[in-house]
Amino acid sequence: MELITEKDSITSQRDRRKLEYSVGPLLYMPALRSDIAKKLSQGLPGLRSAAICLEDTIRDDMVAAAEENLLSQLRILADDRPERLPMIFIRVRSGEQLERLSSMLESSFDMITGFILPKIDDETFMGYIPYLNKAFERKSSLFIMPIIENPSFLRLSTRYAKLERLFDELTEMRERVLNVRIGGNDFCRALDLRADIHSTVYDILPVGRLISDIAAVFAGEFTVSAPVWNYFEGGDPDWEKGMLKEMGIDRSVGLVGKTVIHPSQIAVANRAMAVPRRDYEDARLILDNSGAVQVVKSSDGGRMYENKVHSGWAEKILALAEVYGVSEG
Repeated sequence: MELITEKDSITSQRDRRKLEYSVGPLLYMPALRSDIAKKLSQGLPGLRSAAICLEDTIRDDMVAAAEENLLSQLRILADDRPERLPMIFIRVRSGEQLERLSSMLESSFDMITGFILPKIDDETFMGYIPYLNKAFERKSSLFIMPIIENPSFLRLSTRYAKLERLFDELTEMRERVLNVRIGGNDFCRALDLRADIHSTVYDILPVGRLISDIAAVFAGEFTVSAPVWNYFEGGDPDWEKGMLKEMGIDRSVGLVGKTVIHPSQIAVANRAMAVPRRDYEDARLILDNSGAVQVVKSSDGGRMYENKVHSGWAEKILALAEVYGVSEG
C-alpha cells in the first residue's frame, strides 16, 4: 500500500481513514526471531501489519543482539524486495534508540512504515519529539503509533488532565499518527490482575473504564486500536469465542483494530472487523440521502437515521467495508 504523507496533503478524510483502518490486526514479533524476513515476505494469511518489538519481549541484556538481528532481517527484505509486504513497525524502547536505529537502517529504512512508541503519557511523549523530527527528516513518509499503557493514567485525580494534554500533543503531530494504541496488559499488571478466558479486559472494571475514557478523548479525532487478547489456538477451545466477544465490546467503545500475538488470531480479528450487511446497507442509504428531509429508514424498515447525527458513523462503516468486506451475519 502506498503511504500517504504530509506533502501529499491527504486527498480526503476517507482515504486517510482507510489507511488507518488498514493496520487492522497488528502482529507482534520479538526482534530476536531469526525468521522475521521469511514470515513477512512469504506472508501469513490476512496479515496486514507487523510490529517488530525491541521492548517488553526482549530481555534487557539482549537488546544489542535484538537490534543487530532486526537490522539483519530488514536488510534481507531490502535485498529481496518481495512484491507484497505488510506494514512494518518497530517498537522501540526510547527516543535514543529510535534515533540510533534510524541512522543505522540506511537503505532498509524503506522497509518500515513507522515506529511504535511504548508507555506514552503527556510527559514521555514530549521526550520523543526531537528524535522523531530527525527521523522524519530522513524519511518523509514515516508514521508513529503511540501506545497509551503508562500506569500513570490509572490515577483518577490526574487522569482527565493527562489525557487532554496528551490529546493536544498528538494533535500537533496529527498527520504522523497512524493509530493511537491501548496496552491493556500494562494496566492490568499495575493492578496485579488478569482477564481469564471467559471474561474480557472490560470486566476488569478499573481497566475497562480507563479504556472507555481513552476512547472518549481520542476516538473522535484518531483511530484508536484495542488491546491484545491473550489467548490463542492450542489451548482452551473457547479462545476464539472469547476473542470475538471482546472485539464486539471494542467495537461498541469505538476502537478499530487489535494487537495480536499469534497467527491464529489474525483471521479472527479480520472477521470481527467485517461490516454486517445491514449496517453496510444502512450506511449507503444515509450517505445517498440528499433529500430535503434528512431522515431515512433502515434497509429493513426497522430503524431510523438522521443524516446530521449518523453520517459520521456511515462514513466509518463504508471505510471499514472497503478494508474488511461485508459479512452476512
